[in-house]
Amino acid sequence: MWIIKIGGSWIKNPNLKRLVLLTSSFFREKFVIVPGGGIFADSVREASKYNISEQTGHFLALKATEIFGYLIKSMNSNLHLTANLDNFREKNLWMPSKKLKNEIEFEKNWESTSDSVASWLYSNTASSGLIYIKSLSLGLKNKYKIKELQKRNILDQNFVKYLKKEKKKIFIIGPEILELYERQECLDDLLLNFNSVDL
Repeated sequence: MWIIKIGGSWIKNPNLKRLVLLTSSFFREKFVIVPGGGIFADSVREASKYNISEQTGHFLALKATEIFGYLIKSMNSNLHLTANLDNFREKNLWMPSKKLKNEIEFEKNWESTSDSVASWLYSNTASSGLIYIKSLSLGLKNKYKIKELQKRNILDQNFVKYLKKEKKKIFIIGPEILELYERQECLDDLLLNFNSVDL
């Protein structure tokens, strides 16, 4: 099983539906999409300035990722919405708020974004790897250090806290993935073109 994080900024990208459909058709292995928050989470951040605790704001931000999840689902009805770790089918969309609300080790602050949600899910499931699909161009076949990506605000600051030591198969890619989907025939060939993320 693969964990696939689709960045919230894709909400504004006209190729979002194409990305969703290509991802769903390309992966022959089981996968779970973790949606970002995007403009929905930005609205929560703005509202959190007014009489909302950080913990409550964080929970609402998790709900914001689920709104994006429903948008993704509307583009591909074959995706299965699930809030549980033991209810995965072949093609899944994860709704994190129910599980993470009561997860003591998952910090309820603005440093734990949907990037952290994806790394937590990767570490707490029998997953083969984690793929971040960002909306900005990151090139191909590069090796990125996590600290570099955090410094550039491409990955959040708590990302590493939820990674278990044995979970090291992490990739990151930008819009280039759309052409790669159409050029490659198998997952192994696809991954050879992705950027790796080193601890």
